[in-house]
Amino acid sequence: MYEIIEDEVLRNEYSNIPYLWIRSKQPNNSICIMLPGIGYSTQQPLFHYSTNLFAENDVDILHINYNFIKSKQFVKLNKTEQEHWMYEDVRIVVSEVLKDTNYEKCFLLSKSIGTIPMAMEWAEKNFINQPMGIWLTPLLKENLVFDTLLKTDIPSLCVIGDQDQHYMQERISILETNKLISTLVIPNANHSLEVNGDIVATIEAMKVIINRMQDFIRIHSMNREL
Repeated sequence: MYEIIEDEVLRNEYSNIPYLWIRSKQPNNSICIMLPGIGYSTQQPLFHYSTNLFAENDVDILHINYNFIKSKQFVKLNKTEQEHWMYEDVRIVVSEVLKDTNYEKCFLLSKSIGTIPMAMEWAEKNFINQPMGIWLTPLLKENLVFDTLLKTDIPSLCVIGDQDQHYMQERISILETNKLISTLVIPNANHSLEVNGDIVATIEAMKVIINRMQDFIRIHSMNREL
């Protein structure tokens, strides 16, 4: 059985970050922290099914539902300052919400712009412990994200559609030289990992993605031998 805790963390006068913590009533030693995109929330299909998938594998879940894009202060900042804002939103929620927990290992799952603070944490390692990464539609045109993935020593699954504006075949090929990265390219899929004008193909794509995630979770589950 799981309990759901929904609240928000106030970082400063300009930033309050809602979160949803789904945790087992019997302590788990594993958690998945989920970082959505701007226009793709944790209520949408990829996160909905991912949440169920992790719960079925005895992994707790923390949705960080940052809303920086609505802040007038945020839009005034330069790119570097915005990236720092995003990262601090994520860091403070994890620090506050999980401060009294003892998770041994952590999955970090992000989509789109969420891959920026994820990439920053990959370097900073402020809150992840024995991490594994799932990168959905990563911003591969951003050198921060691409370079982090390329150099990672953390097991990672990278999923992107070949019609995504951030898809770059040459960069995918380079990433595949890192043996810790498993890549999945969905034919004809856009940045939402949907196939325009073909709902059946979209559903089939979702099935492929969830199956690959299931395999990745089972291999790297916190509750199993690695």
